[in-house]
Amino acid sequence: MNTQKIFLFIAIFLTVFLLWNKWELTQTTDEYGNTVTQTSIVTSDSQDNSIDVPEATDIPSAVVTKVEDTTPLMNESFTQGPFTTVTTDLLTLQISHKGGTIINAYLNKYPVELNSEEKFQLLSNNTGSIFQAQSGLLPADQMPTHHTEYSSEQQDYFLGGSSELIVPLTWQGDNGVVVTKNYHFKPNSYIVEVDYQITNNSGIE
Repeated sequence: MNTQKIFLFIAIFLTVFLLWNKWELTQTTDEYGNTVTQTSIVTSDSQDNSIDVPEATDIPSAVVTKVEDTTPLMNESFTQGPFTTVTTDLLTLQISHKGGTIINAYLNKYPVELNSEEKFQLLSNNTGSIFQAQSGLLPADQMPTHHTEYSSEQQDYFLGGSSELIVPLTWQGDNGVVVTKNYHFKPNSYIVEVDYQITNNSGIE
């Protein structure tokens, strides 16, 4: 019985010793006395587990392009071509022959500020503050629109002492249709009326 106990103690001792020895082989101590565990990484030759990291030359670089500032100035006007100026006791208007559009309108009785001779501008053709009065007819392929070129008999119209001023703009299409766009002005009034007179010379009703 005592012999069996001795062999059992020897077997336990050898087992503990072998386990401790194996653990000791996996541990190292750095110069500061800290224990460092050594870990083995097993890789397979049959499979490439490496990650393809692109080189610096593979990364596209941003292209910086200098953009010139082509924004027009606030007081720069769009080119509207010829226009007709209309002056009444209360209004001064500029009517472009392109579409018969009122591109500029000034209030004669109201200055921009006190003691200023500059009139208050109601409608504007200036870049950045465009506000115009446009109108046209349909269908666009047969009738004048706000892009159509009209003609005017005069460059300047004045109401003066008249009870009404009519400013006509005329357009004639290739189909023989003649359209007259009439602007109506009256004294002591800010109202501007517009009507169209259509003359059908196309022979088609």
